[in-house]
Amino acid sequence: MWQHRQFYPLGFLLGFFIPIIVPGVFWGDWIGGLCFSCALRMTLVHHGIFSLNSLAHHLGSATFDDRFSPRDHFLCGLLTLGEGNHNFHHQFPIDYRNAYQWYYYDPAKWFIAACKLLGLASHLRVFPVNEIQKCSLTMQLKALKGVQDSLSWPKDRELLPVVTWEAFQEQAKSQTLIVISGFVHALDDEFVEVHPGGSQLLRNSSGKDMTSAFFGGVYRHSSAAIHLLSMKRIGILLGGMEIVDDDSVDRSHSQFFVIKDQKIP
Repeated sequence: MWQHRQFYPLGFLLGFFIPIIVPGVFWGDWIGGLCFSCALRMTLVHHGIFSLNSLAHHLGSATFDDRFSPRDHFLCGLLTLGEGNHNFHHQFPIDYRNAYQWYYYDPAKWFIAACKLLGLASHLRVFPVNEIQKCSLTMQLKALKGVQDSLSWPKDRELLPVVTWEAFQEQAKSQTLIVISGFVHALDDEFVEVHPGGSQLLRNSSGKDMTSAFFGGVYRHSSAAIHLLSMKRIGILLGGMEIVDDDSVDRSHSQFFVIKDQKIP
């Protein structure tokens, strides 16, 4: 490109000649032009730009990949006109941008895009957005996995003892136990006392299957209540529900069963 072919003349003209000439011609301050607008400016700009290779490898977030040291940091980007999105730059080096969304702070990207609109730049290379978003999603999932691992969860069902209905009812005589969705839950006195539906409701429900009541028969509980309840599991009910003897079933209605299809004469 033209600016690459003319790199050294442009560098001397824009880096030295113009910063010295402008203060000298307009204000007669040739020394100020040399010391401040030329030397001091170059010192600050160069230190700001190259500090990126130190700060942006230690500060900020790994937005797209955490296997390497580059990080995205807004302050670094502010000081270097967008170069602070260093994680993006190292992950997608062919992309002319340092931040792929148009509204992300990256003045260099905006300038280059404006040059393209004016016909001053062409063949700008960008990385496929789909792959960029995959990398971003991967890091978000890693972060969520860290949050998930930091939380307490109910015991695995494989670790819970299996109890019979009779054993469940026997234990419910000395403590508040209820069955919901096949799990036996132990409700301590502190929870019973602060239960929004009242403590007496839970005490009267001890030793019973309250599945239908919990899921809308009496009140349709929230997801928060479901999560809280799951932390109180102490066992699994054999068969998942109350088991009754065949002899205790009322069969007086069985005379109405159709035993065999017959034609009515």
